[in-house]
Amino acid sequence: MKNNPKILLYILMLSTLGINTPLSIIGIISEISQYFGTSIAISGLYVSSFTFTIAVTGLFIPVLFSKFNRKTTFVSILSIFAVANIVIIFTDNIYIASFFRILSAVFYPAFISVALTFCEEIAPEGEKQDYITKILLGISVGSIIGLPITTGLGTVFGYQVAMSWIFLINFITLILIVVFFPNVPGKSKSYEKPLSNLISKEFILATVGIIMMPIGASIVYNYIPYFLQTVSHVYTYKLSIFLFIYGLISIFGTWLGGKLIYKKDKATLIIFQLVCASVFVAMYFSANYLIPVLALILIFGILDGMGYNLIQYIETSVLPDTPELANGVFLSVLNGGIAIGIAIGGFLVDGLGVMSIFIFGTIFLLAAFALLVYVILVLKIDLKYSD
Repeated sequence: MKNNPKILLYILMLSTLGINTPLSIIGIISEISQYFGTSIAISGLYVSSFTFTIAVTGLFIPVLFSKFNRKTTFVSILSIFAVANIVIIFTDNIYIASFFRILSAVFYPAFISVALTFCEEIAPEGEKQDYITKILLGISVGSIIGLPITTGLGTVFGYQVAMSWIFLINFITLILIVVFFPNVPGKSKSYEKPLSNLISKEFILATVGIIMMPIGASIVYNYIPYFLQTVSHVYTYKLSIFLFIYGLISIFGTWLGGKLIYKKDKATLIIFQLVCASVFVAMYFSANYLIPVLALILIFGILDGMGYNLIQYIETSVLPDTPELANGVFLSVLNGGIAIGIAIGGFLVDGLGVMSIFIFGTIFLLAAFALLVYVILVLKIDLKYSD
């Protein structure tokens, strides 16, 4: 390929950052509730509609787009995002906003899956995991660093200004793809045989186990801003600054996750659940002490960032011959878990109070631990970097 793979990698990394900014609106759930005149629970469902849609379409949309020109795919999807975001900014009807939020989410899995597959294809020998990690870093940056920016704009200037920032970053990445990205043909493949792997015992149990991770983490992560406001009394710019630091820590976690998986994949996948559950328990008991709870949240930030690598790794391990399908399943598991976690968290906050998120987050992570111990140590599923 005449184009420098590093340049293409960083263009796609920035583009995945942009396409993930819609996930950051959970930080302004109170402002969403006020703007549309709805409850916290309903606002949580509005936010989770994006991730829930990805969870469904991630199972088939990436395969459908795998045969199309890469640049055409990226430009078309980013254009849909731009139009949808414009409508979302100016409507005050939550049903119209939900429709366009869902519409953009339908095509999200194709963008991320094709980007992951394409970067692995162009990566020099020995650098495939590094290229994958950088795309995952783009996802992490978009949703995590986007959180404090969106939260700060939303709490100070309101919902519409926060949504305008999301439109702007998506539009900039669209221009970059149009101007700098080359025309690259897609690759049409037959998926009949690989699809049969989706009903195997190993795949089903591994996927059920791994989806417990984003559910448990999302129950806590997506309501941390609300927890800090109502329990720790951290507001406005202080909240945004802390969430920005959290985002930086999470980016480090994504990088660290890639390194640990490459060296000690089995141990990382199993121990992660116990460490994260322990952090949640500690957060529950130290909620009234500001400094310890802030330190624990930052530790959770490292673990949260690691989760992207862990989920992508186990799904591509159980579906090694079909990268678009494996990455689509990864997105379905990740975003399905996030959507379920957001919904559960919203009802927990409304019904049992914000402290209940730590209890239920711990329960889901312990369930993940039990299932992953079984599939890794008993069923002995093949992992890419294991001997």
